[in-house]
Amino acid sequence: MAIRTKITAGGKVSIPSIYRKQLGLKEGEEVLMDIQEGQLVISSLRTSLLKARNLISKYHLRDESLDKKLTSNQEEKNDE
Repeated sequence: MAIRTKITAGGKVSIPSIYRKQLGLKEGEEVLMDIQEGQLVISSLRTSLLKARNLISKYHLRDESLDKKLTSNQEEKNDE
């Protein structure tokens, strides 16, 4: 469902309450904005971080240090 809104002074756009509720957005919460295929896409920062963590968890075991793993991989590349 598309909802019509206006851009106000300073480029501000209000996100209609129906969309805020669907995305679980609260006042003061940070969002990410991106242009995809000529459209503005707004997403919750919290949700985007959860997606990234889930993606990383597919390739990384929780009991090993990701910092150490990334550092050792970089050191190996530097030694080549």
